[in-house]
Amino acid sequence: MVDFARLMRRAYSLERDFAINLVEDSKTKPKLLIIARNQTRKIVNIDEVVAVGEELGFEVVVSESSFSTNVGEFARVVNSVDVMMGVHGAGLTNEVFLPTNAVLIQIIPFGFFETLAEYYFGIGARNMMLKYLPYDMSEEESTLLDLYPRDHAVFRDPKSFQSQGWRAMAKIYLDQQNVKLNMTRFKPILTRALELLR
Repeated sequence: MVDFARLMRRAYSLERDFAINLVEDSKTKPKLLIIARNQTRKIVNIDEVVAVGEELGFEVVVSESSFSTNVGEFARVVNSVDVMMGVHGAGLTNEVFLPTNAVLIQIIPFGFFETLAEYYFGIGARNMMLKYLPYDMSEEESTLLDLYPRDHAVFRDPKSFQSQGWRAMAKIYLDQQNVKLNMTRFKPILTRALELLR
């Protein structure tokens, strides 16, 4: 995977092979990319996330990758940052363009997706010599609270939807769910990302 990531950087003529080292370069602000989503699993309080990121010392970039996005241009954006974060989904495949030792933060949707998230992005990130930080959403951070009563099986028994198969599970936990990050819970993840750049 290290060689594959190197090949991808070469194929797109990307400039950075390594993320910033804050011990060696304490004057430059590390860059944080937030992968925005405009349909499902979007971060509805993205302005709060940007504000906290800037407060911690990041230069924050918000961008969305879609099927119409020019891959080369987006690869350059990803390669220019030191930390990339986003909600579990295809946009995180852009991790292949991150420089070595960069940090990937994966926001894992509520509903027992930890194993899936680890399999899709966590293992690959570590194998590419990226630092990986998973963040498990709580029920309170899910907009499913706006759609279902608190005593509904969506909250009480997410595994019952898993047993119905992928479509039943994805319909609720991927297609209907957006994210409202609790910044008290999430700020330590951004702080840890900074520590991992030292």
